[in-house]
Amino acid sequence: MSGRVLLVVDVQNGFTRLGALASPRCLAGVDRIVRIVATERDRGALLVFTADTHAPDDPEFAVFPPHCIRGTAEAEVVDELKPWLDGAILIPKTRYSALHGTDLGRLLDGWQPEEVAVVGLCTDVCVLHTVADLRNRDWRVRVIADGVETFDSPDHPAEESNRWALSHMRRILGAEVA
Repeated sequence: MSGRVLLVVDVQNGFTRLGALASPRCLAGVDRIVRIVATERDRGALLVFTADTHAPDDPEFAVFPPHCIRGTAEAEVVDELKPWLDGAILIPKTRYSALHGTDLGRLLDGWQPEEVAVVGLCTDVCVLHTVADLRNRDWRVRVIADGVETFDSPDHPAEESNRWALSHMRRILGAEVA
């Protein structure tokens, strides 16, 4: 394969509409992400979606409240992106990085894309850790800044978290941020 992959990280009901981690900021990012997915698909990018998918007793729940439990509506990709799943690849994941314990690394090794473009939720958690692992495998990565978003809470200011994560991905990890 030549060309590129668009990796759509965790744009799910559990971060947008339902459950303890649902966020109006993340929901507001869905329309921007849909536009990017449509554009990238029209340009011939291979679409790969990830879905945070946890067991009811997942160790991550010591850090974050239970969310996106396998088989629940929270774990589903948002309705706005479901039409794009046809012909795409959906990779369930249980950790912040989409490469941890999944087939994504093996698939990328087989495809050998020129670039992995990344959009999704949450910028400073799953997007950041996925980009770090992609860069640690020496993939050329472009984070589409308008296509990432994170949640806002009293101890997690979204603007600051987004700004820091995008800067870190550019300056420290060497990803292109556009």
